[in-house]
Amino acid sequence: RAMMAEKGYSDADVSHKITPIGGGPKLVNVTFHVGEGPKTRIRSIEFVGNAAISDRKLRKQMKENKPKGFLPLIMSDGTYKEAHYESDADLVQAHYRTQGYVRARVGQPEINVLEDSADGKTRWIQLRIPVTEGPRYRVGEFTIDGNTVVDTELIRPIFELETGDWYDEKRVRDGLIEVQGMYGAGGYMEFTGFPDLELSDEPDAAVPEILA
Repeated sequence: RAMMAEKGYSDADVSHKITPIGGGPKLVNVTFHVGEGPKTRIRSIEFVGNAAISDRKLRKQMKENKPKGFLPLIMSDGTYKEAHYESDADLVQAHYRTQGYVRARVGQPEINVLEDSADGKTRWIQLRIPVTEGPRYRVGEFTIDGNTVVDTELIRPIFELETGDWYDEKRVRDGLIEVQGMYGAGGYMEFTGFPDLELSDEPDAAVPEILA
């Protein structure tokens, strides 16, 4: 069933029958019966609850679940891959965190069946994905803690974030990778670093123009 769902047959019916055969009490025939059902394809994706970032921009973040493409540069066949939805939702959420929306959340999709093809082999659906954006945060105090080998004055500029900038988690992650390389060059191969956020109760929650 998981393999069928991976290929887009999320309504596949799989059953089995066990038939004893002669020659010993532990010999049986096992027969699997597979009814594929229609292949589920995505015709459209709509986000619900997003005000700061457009549907178009959010759809671009998704890698596995995309509407069927009609342009040469859009190669997706629109197959709905249920098992990969969580990773796609994580990518959308990660994009929000690059824009300062640290508390953004992406929920489970509502699946609306639009129509079945005349031959019954394809089922077209719409995904309606709920989004909770939350407030948008700027960088307040930015400190480095736990470093005893490399001075803070050398580490701090690597992150390219200043007080007052919109928080961008990608810059933080990229900065940590660069700092890891710096420590590794000095022989400190077990360096680890992570952002420890303290969120203010009064973020700058002004919503900008929609990021198309």
